[in-house]
Amino acid sequence: MPPSVQTNISLLQSNMHASSTTGDFDITGAGDNSYRSQATGLLDSGVNSDVELLKNHFGREYYKKLDQFGLSHLITDTVDAGFRPVTITGFYFFGDGSY
Repeated sequence: MPPSVQTNISLLQSNMHASSTTGDFDITGAGDNSYRSQATGLLDSGVNSDVELLKNHFGREYYKKLDQFGLSHLITDTVDAGFRPVTITGFYFFGDGSY
């Protein structure tokens, strides 16, 4: 049986949390190797449980790391004081115009 989405996203989040390389967060377009592209490949924005994982776990850590690395211009959603995304539409939009 393949690993669950939660298991995969938890592993990705753990790797991201330990990362100290800003290049891991550079977004060149849909399908690149950035943490955001990897997460959007795992999480379906039409599935409530995936949206909750994104908002309450992965997205919060992702946006927090962007801020820590001085990459806050890459925060594409409205976030609360703890970097929890209030929206997720920006997370799925890439600067090259693709989703």
